[in-house]
Amino acid sequence: MRAPRYGRNVIRVAPLAPPWSEADAASINSWGHPDRSYEPLLLVRCLQRHPALATRLRKLGESLYVSALLPPRSRTIAILRICALVGCEYEWGGQAAFWGPIAGVSDDECDALVTGGADDPRWSAAERTLIEAVDELERTGSWSDTTWIALGRFLNDEQRIELLTAVGWYRTICTLCNALALPVEGWMRRWPGSAR
Repeated sequence: MRAPRYGRNVIRVAPLAPPWSEADAASINSWGHPDRSYEPLLLVRCLQRHPALATRLRKLGESLYVSALLPPRSRTIAILRICALVGCEYEWGGQAAFWGPIAGVSDDECDALVTGGADDPRWSAAERTLIEAVDELERTGSWSDTTWIALGRFLNDEQRIELLTAVGWYRTICTLCNALALPVEGWMRRWPGSAR
């Protein structure tokens, strides 16, 4: 089966198309925020081609939001930054459009996480440390003792573990989106002009 064309991209794995079985529909519709107004994501419909894996991924992703310890703004800044570093416009666009407003991350701040660095004066000292920590994690695969201690000024051990997990999980999601060649969906934000 050939993957359908969306815009100028060719999705490498055809998303599961309706009519869905009852089990597939339940799984697909279980992803995302309960108040979402967008259709099931292309990513979710592609993942549903492998239902067992989709279920396991959803549970881990959901755990980063339900009973989470990280403040929503910190979590969203970290996720947007890893999406930007990995060059994943698809996941960045969904996060910026949906979670940015919920977490209090403005459009300008979402854009700055793509186009700028931690030295941007808009960021608080804690947010600069957070952005630098995501950059270091992507660059080295770990955190230095200095970074661990700096993060400890505003995050406890459990929050730092959750931050590591969130960045790693979203890096995996970004890798999936990029490798599947998923195009940005209509409701998502696009990269800021200078990043295109």
